[in-house]
Parts: sequence; C-alpha cells; structure tokens
Amino acid sequence: MHHVIGTLFIGMMAGGATGNRARLRPIARRVVKVGLVAKRKIESIAATTLEETQKLVDEARGDLDRTEMGPQN
Repeated sequence: MHHVIGTLFIGMMAGGATGNRARLRPIARRVVKVGLVAKRKIESIAATTLEETQKLVDEARGDLDRTEMGPQN
C-alpha cells in the first residue's frame, strides 16, 4: 500500500506542478528523506523487539524445562 501512496504523490508532483517544479522538488525530496529515515527507525525497533521477544521465549522454555524435571535429590 505504501508503494501506491508514494507513486501517487510523485505522480501528482510531476504532473500538476510543471511551472513550480524547481520550488516543489526540494519539498518532495525532503518528504522522501523523512520517509526513509522513518522506515529505518521502524525496522530497527522491530528487530530489537523481535530479539527481546526471542530472549523471553528462550527464558520461558528454560523455566518450563527446569520445572518439568522437578527437584533432583
């Protein structure tokens, strides 16, 4: 879906702003850069969240394994 929105935005900028291209180009470039930075941050947060979740799952499995073995006396 985000590809469609980007394509529509670029199409509107290119088609509707023939006289104002020089003025609108920096704005469009800034919008694209903000989108790229946001995407990188979101990917970083998602990777960190996935890593932390995997650690929690591993810890929980370890707790279950120790509980199922019971006390060893």
